[in-house]
Amino acid sequence: MKRSEKIIRVGLIFLILLSVYLSYEIWLSSDARTQIGDEENNVVTTTTYREADEVFLPTRLIWIKAKDDIRMGTGETLIDKVHEQALKGKVTNVKERTYSDTEAFIQADDISEGIELNYFGAFQLYEYVKIFGLDMDLAKLAEGKELYFTKIQLDFAEKRIRFLNTKQHQIVEGKLDLDLSGVKDALNETKVSWVKMTGENRAQGLQYDSDEPITLKQYSYIASTQTYGVFRNAFFQKPENVKSSEEGGDTVLYGDSETLRVHEEQQIVEFQGKFTTDEEVEDDIYDQSYHYVNRLESSIGSLRFFDRSKDSITYRTFIEGFPVFGDEYQGEVSFTLEDTGSATPQVTIKSSMNTIQIPIPSEETVQLPATKTVIENLLAAGANQSLLQGMVIGYQRQNVKNADEIVDMIPMWYLKYDGQWYSAAELQTKIAGEGN
Repeated sequence: MKRSEKIIRVGLIFLILLSVYLSYEIWLSSDARTQIGDEENNVVTTTTYREADEVFLPTRLIWIKAKDDIRMGTGETLIDKVHEQALKGKVTNVKERTYSDTEAFIQADDISEGIELNYFGAFQLYEYVKIFGLDMDLAKLAEGKELYFTKIQLDFAEKRIRFLNTKQHQIVEGKLDLDLSGVKDALNETKVSWVKMTGENRAQGLQYDSDEPITLKQYSYIASTQTYGVFRNAFFQKPENVKSSEEGGDTVLYGDSETLRVHEEQQIVEFQGKFTTDEEVEDDIYDQSYHYVNRLESSIGSLRFFDRSKDSITYRTFIEGFPVFGDEYQGEVSFTLEDTGSATPQVTIKSSMNTIQIPIPSEETVQLPATKTVIENLLAAGANQSLLQGMVIGYQRQNVKNADEIVDMIPMWYLKYDGQWYSAAELQTKIAGEGN
């Protein structure tokens, strides 16, 4: 065994022992130790709330420096700085236009110099303007709160900002009164790892493709299991009044019209209840779900808005600017609203008690194929291109054999296909099976 490998292994063992020791000390503490029968009385109020501008920050930045120089950045710090500078101006002459012709929409979307800030799921324009304080009047737009987008485009040449809905071929745009030097300075900061992209043959959803294979680090993390008290304190309206019982090997917490079932074997928590709050909350799934998500403790991870369907919204943990995928809702909080026929909708929230905590240094890397290669392989296997709705690099959580407290995070391509997210390998297997 190489000396460097011995050092890494010794360091890893030390971290594991340290984690076990700290967990033991916390358990011994009379303030922290609880029993299932009396945990309903051990309520800790979460005082650190997750700010909406962190949770709903765009997830990807595209810099069109020139027609032949297009770059992608995913770092949260980079996106935050560029995004903050881009929103300092005032937006005037706001107009909405829907294109019936796909080619005309693509031409309207084409810019020679500027940036794109992307979301993987559709975001409501009204909510975006409110959260980030953008000086933009939407009152004159007929559709009002029913305007959604997945891309923000800042055109440097025309000094215009556009909000693109690629599914509906819709653009909301206005003139942006802004000195662009702040945006350009943030883009030109050093220590930014850019990925080279191409604008040729843009994929479904007008997504830029990677121009060449991408090499990313593989990570390992010390994992832990959260107590159900973390979710109880975040989800129940009155956590101090919650009771508990045992049903079929699962722990069930209940209070008023709310329940939280802890599926012990899968380590999944499932909350159900009527959406009620004393706070002022907008009548949309973004604000309503944020009311629950923002109260989750930081131990759950860096949760950010990831995707949205008609009645559901998904938040995921991000590491190094990329979303985490795993089995049994690991790295995910899923929020669903159901119309019950009354004024109060039914809320269902699912998540995993298994979380990642401390990163372990590693020099291992994984090379991912270019976007074009992934799509070509899927089409050759029989995929329907019209069902491809987006691509993203994600980190897949994998258990480490004989090391229950360690998980590996492996980068790989994920694709949204017919409304569902799959790794490229999973999707290829699914398509091959359907063809038989």
